[in-house]
Amino acid sequence: MTVVDGVTQQRGVLALGGVPLDQVMSALHRRDPDAAACWVYDLDLVAARARRFHAAFAPLGVRAAYALKANALPAILAVVRGAGLAAEAGSLGELHAAARAGFPAAERILNGNGRTPQEAAFAAREGVHSVNADHVDELDLLEEHAARVGATVRVALRVNPGITTPGHAYVATGNDQAKFGVAPAEALEAWSARARWPHLRVDGVHLHVGSQLLESGPLLAAAETARGLADESARRGAPLGLVNLGGGFGVNYSGGGAEFPLESHAARLADLIGALRVEWVMEPGRWVVAPAGVLLAQVLWVKRRRGTRDDTSRRFVVLAAGMNDLIRPALYHAPHRILPVRARPGDPEPATVVGPVCESADVFERDAMLPPLERGDLVALLDAGAYGSVMSSNYNGRGRLAEVTVRGGRPALARAAEDPAAADPRSSDDALDG
Repeated sequence: MTVVDGVTQQRGVLALGGVPLDQVMSALHRRDPDAAACWVYDLDLVAARARRFHAAFAPLGVRAAYALKANALPAILAVVRGAGLAAEAGSLGELHAAARAGFPAAERILNGNGRTPQEAAFAAREGVHSVNADHVDELDLLEEHAARVGATVRVALRVNPGITTPGHAYVATGNDQAKFGVAPAEALEAWSARARWPHLRVDGVHLHVGSQLLESGPLLAAAETARGLADESARRGAPLGLVNLGGGFGVNYSGGGAEFPLESHAARLADLIGALRVEWVMEPGRWVVAPAGVLLAQVLWVKRRRGTRDDTSRRFVVLAAGMNDLIRPALYHAPHRILPVRARPGDPEPATVVGPVCESADVFERDAMLPPLERGDLVALLDAGAYGSVMSSNYNGRGRLAEVTVRGGRPALARAAEDPAAADPRSSDDALDG
């Protein structure tokens, strides 16, 4: 029985990519007897979703650039590159990660709203497909570094179109309160004045209105804005050659219901902007990798506590993974379905599923309907392939978890867990005044 993309039940045991998850933990224990939680990714599913995205927008000739911020595990980068996707980086570190993964200069796109001299220098010296500039003053920095090495850097100006999107405020990026981008009028003025920056090719527009969108309306509105800006800029004698529509393609974290209508959105987009002859770029991330990953964790404790005002009993299930590992529920109140890897007999009843971090926000789900659980049982948090490990931290002195990949039915350790007992490699007592 398929539970969600890539996740199945095999003789009562939850499996990912055809591998039972209890076997994954057993294999990890042979390497690390103290392991009690880990990330697991189905690389075959990552590849399939990357190819599906690529195929959906192929009639428009879209360059799909995978957003490294979703998950930059080298094994995943190798898979998306092999599936024909480019790379979108939001920092100098992600630029280096893309280069190490083998993405050539023409397949690297630099994003971000706080451009640093180091990022500008990399773009000019090492080369990129394009830079998404967050404001007009940034063009002076890019020009300085491009002139220094005699390079030409292509630039798309990020425009804030004032489009409201549903969902959590932290993933809305295209409204008037968002920190990103310039007003349309500012972009039109900059495109008309592009001769000010002789080492830049300022001929692009970038729009990204929000993340985790399950309907195509806001993305189509952004495309219509791009078309209108391109028409107006051409009328002013400064035609555009590049339109980057960003990402935002959501996944269904709650189960049931429809996922983002990828293919129908692509068809509607073709009808909307098919006559505009420019180079198209999109930046998928979450949609490619979220359904391909799970957070696998042992149950440390099952605690029952009676209320102080009545006799109601509440069940707390304490996992070996916490908010430092998967911060999305604490940060966004984001849901992740929680399932036992091997369900025990008995009726489901409500449970508050929490981690071991000393914070009241360390809660994965309240009132999760779960069957009986005991210490040592395994549970899986689904759809954890995006914004999971990549956002994890060492808070509470906890080491980051191991990452395991599955391909062709074979698990492999892609990244070992951090040892919380090891010395902090960043510690130093070197004086800074000498």
